[in-house]
Amino acid sequence: IFMLLTFVAGLSLGFNIGLWRAKAESIPLAVSATTSNSGQAEERAASASTVEALNQQFDVFWEAMNLLYHDFYGQIPPPDQMTFGAIQGAVNLLNDPNTSFLTPEEADFFRSNMEGSFEGIGARVEWDAQADAVRITEPFENQPAWNAGLRRGDLVVAIDGEPLAGSNLTEAIQKIRGEKGSTVVLSVLHGDATATVDVSVVRDRIEIPTVTAAMVGDAQDVAYIRLNSFNENASRQVRQGLEDLLSQNPRGLLFDLRGNSGGLLREAVAVTSLFMADGNVLIERFADGSEKVYQTEGQALAATIPMLVLVNGGSASASEIVAGALQDSGRAQLLGETTYGKGSVQLPHRLSNNGILRVTIARWFTPNDRSIDGAGLEPDIRVELTDEQRIAGDDPQLARAIEYFNEQ
Repeated sequence: IFMLLTFVAGLSLGFNIGLWRAKAESIPLAVSATTSNSGQAEERAASASTVEALNQQFDVFWEAMNLLYHDFYGQIPPPDQMTFGAIQGAVNLLNDPNTSFLTPEEADFFRSNMEGSFEGIGARVEWDAQADAVRITEPFENQPAWNAGLRRGDLVVAIDGEPLAGSNLTEAIQKIRGEKGSTVVLSVLHGDATATVDVSVVRDRIEIPTVTAAMVGDAQDVAYIRLNSFNENASRQVRQGLEDLLSQNPRGLLFDLRGNSGGLLREAVAVTSLFMADGNVLIERFADGSEKVYQTEGQALAATIPMLVLVNGGSASASEIVAGALQDSGRAQLLGETTYGKGSVQLPHRLSNNGILRVTIARWFTPNDRSIDGAGLEPDIRVELTDEQRIAGDDPQLARAIEYFNEQ
């Protein structure tokens, strides 16, 4: 379960895994998002009888709330917290883990994900359930965490003197993030150490490294691109990386989607279009039976070079759209582990208090009409990566991928 500090790509946080098709009036950050003409799932109005029934039930709701505020012996939470709890209760009744309510604070967190920058310490982390703490999996070079001496595998057990035991990744991230120029003190276990050291990190404005592009292999002749998120910058940065790498005449291309939990639907289509000259990308189906087929956009840069896509259990939603389209079309094979298995689309609505209500509006299927929801995509070449290997910096999946091209 991977996460950038204040950029979330984690599976344990319900509001962070996703495929989002936003409309202009919903989320400002997605004003240029692709929208569907299906509309029925988005714009379906409640009938007059339903509205009347809801109004009657809300009379009971307010009756109960008034009694709680008047009679409860203990301390009543602030009104906004009571409201958030009521909304969350309604959402929970839907039994859909991907329909969710975000408080205004969580919504700011969500928006920073899609915008590609934030104020924090600049590292990728995960929640270590066994240690009940946060583990650093990748401090970004020359960013605050790196400059303060944090390294891969370090375990953060307390933040500003407050132990993390009994907490979770969401709460930890909210404590670590903060205003540029402010300081956070992390109690850290380095390597096999048994005693913690306090590390002071001065927060800064972090530009999320959406894309990593490099030539890899013994002969530096295999192009490697890693995409961390399908945010607003994804397709543009992948294109830039491809243009640079292809100018070096690589004999193969590795596209790394491991740990990428999704993002904007339009970016998934645009990224797929860089690798496929034509064909379908996905099928979107709505509750009323209507559907929309998304096709490539005719902007392929790398439609013929031999290609592998690296995936794992953290590859979800938009990552699975891209991987599924490339696999179904025969354009690329998948190497790694079974993907997460999220086959639904959410529409985020910005509420009047700047919170967000994300509503599942559709299911999506691969071009060959495969449903991956709850099942994921199976890799063509299975290679496991253990926690021990990852913490040690070993990457047998990448090594096997490079070996694949050596065998061709």
